[in-house]
Amino acid sequence: MLKKFLLSITIAVVLVCTVVFSVPTESYASREIRTTAFEAYFSNYNSSLWEKADWDNGQMFNCMWVPSQVSIVNGRMVLTLDQGNPGCQYPYKSGEYRTTEYFGYGYYEVRMKPAKNIGTVSSFFTYTGPWDGDPWDEIDIEFVGKDTTKVQFNWWKDGVGGNEYYYNLGFDASQSFNTYGFDWKRNSIDFYVNGVKVHTGNRNIPNTPGKIMMNLWPGIGVDDWLGPYCGRTPLTAEYEYVKYFPNGFPGNQPPPTTPTPTTPPPTTPPPTTPPTATPTTTPVTITKGDINGDGVIDSTDYILIRRYLLGIITDFSYQHGRQAADINNDGQINSTDVALLRRYILGIIHSF
Repeated sequence: MLKKFLLSITIAVVLVCTVVFSVPTESYASREIRTTAFEAYFSNYNSSLWEKADWDNGQMFNCMWVPSQVSIVNGRMVLTLDQGNPGCQYPYKSGEYRTTEYFGYGYYEVRMKPAKNIGTVSSFFTYTGPWDGDPWDEIDIEFVGKDTTKVQFNWWKDGVGGNEYYYNLGFDASQSFNTYGFDWKRNSIDFYVNGVKVHTGNRNIPNTPGKIMMNLWPGIGVDDWLGPYCGRTPLTAEYEYVKYFPNGFPGNQPPPTTPTPTTPPPTTPPPTTPPTATPTTTPVTITKGDINGDGVIDSTDYILIRRYLLGIITDFSYQHGRQAADINNDGQINSTDVALLRRYILGIIHSF
């Protein structure tokens, strides 16, 4: 992405969380790296988890990051691009946010709605660089406001980019919330839209853990990329949640397997065949909400039922997945079941 050639001072982003799992970490270059799942829903601001930027990223961004330009409204984090404060060196102000923790390989996902306006960028990305004492490594999901029917994927390793790829969405991203993600692995990056893999990159893959970041900005001097910004304000980019799964894209995880027991041969064959008793059928216990049958009701089950309702998948790998997904036992799998499962995972209810 062109935007980072001035980014030896880049720092970004912030937010808000109602669900955060336990936080075991591992050390990397004298810092802690998160190694467990992370889910952030935007209902309040938690400064132990997120930062709001209060600086600038350089001339190309043409704005000052100001904490007041990050707001929490109706369960969403909203970045607002507006006219700059009097006396500021930049004509505009906007919001940029980042996690306080560093993250490595794994699947990253955001549910967002970008701004639609020529000359702007709405983003979701991971980044680390010289300011953190690291090489410049970055993975980007960006929306160029002049055409929000496309999303741009890109990545950088030690300051080397040139991996831009535009994907035609088939819809206008600025008109509704959708999910976008990337599965960062040692030798490749898979990019996803609404749970479907749409692009894979496998050259010059970054390897330095970074922070999760989001921002909205009006470019200057990059008209060949963004088009000339017209000065329209206010503009907003909205975010509903951010998620991270260290074991990769949840839909790629194999279902748990049960080893087949081995019956040893009898030591002495019976002289006669005894009458065969009618076998007794042991009833199967199905746990409502445990859609993948792993014995735990968690965010993986929530993702599976959402993908089922969106038509991304047509069945579950667990043989009793449909029964487990019909949480209210009305014979249908619908939004009511999704709402019940979400309330359970959030701890709002404790049983179905």
